[in-house]
Amino acid sequence: MKKECIIAGAICLILAGLAGAEYLSTAISTDGCVMLTTAGSDDNGSFASRAIALDAADLHRTVSGEVNTQSDLVVRSQGPLLFSDYASALWKSPDLKSMCSLILTPDNQEHQEASTFSSGIVRQGEYITSRAIREGLFGETSLNGTGLLLFGSQGKGEGEGNRSVSGHGFVSGNMSVRDLVRYGGRV
Repeated sequence: MKKECIIAGAICLILAGLAGAEYLSTAISTDGCVMLTTAGSDDNGSFASRAIALDAADLHRTVSGEVNTQSDLVVRSQGPLLFSDYASALWKSPDLKSMCSLILTPDNQEHQEASTFSSGIVRQGEYITSRAIREGLFGETSLNGTGLLLFGSQGKGEGEGNRSVSGHGFVSGNMSVRDLVRYGGRV
């Protein structure tokens, strides 16, 4: 009986790997330890996230890659929680010459690069992160709890007209933090 279950499980895993998941969803509720990792990439960029809860916790993760890559993670923990998250994306800046002939820019469009990250240790609380890689990088990080949080983002261009924007933060103690990031596209 065990051999049949193992063979059936192996066949299911092989078929799932050949099909390629376009949507992944996980929900975990535990009173013990749990570790959840997620990573993915496409032509526009990549992302990776990790969460480890050491006491009673609820974790919800969704990943979608149908048209654009989207990753969401929600963790509510009554005990220690460790997490890290990173996402990066590439896109082309708008062609400013086509908008206004008086602007002096190179003929080719500049390639832009953006990244965002968060990591921390929380005694107890709620951590939410959402990342979308489209024609740029969109992201949100939210934390309500007690502990340490390091977060930031950076966007930079290449070639003439070098432009860059970056922001980093560190918070400790009782906190309520919400960080929104949008590189590329229009607001």
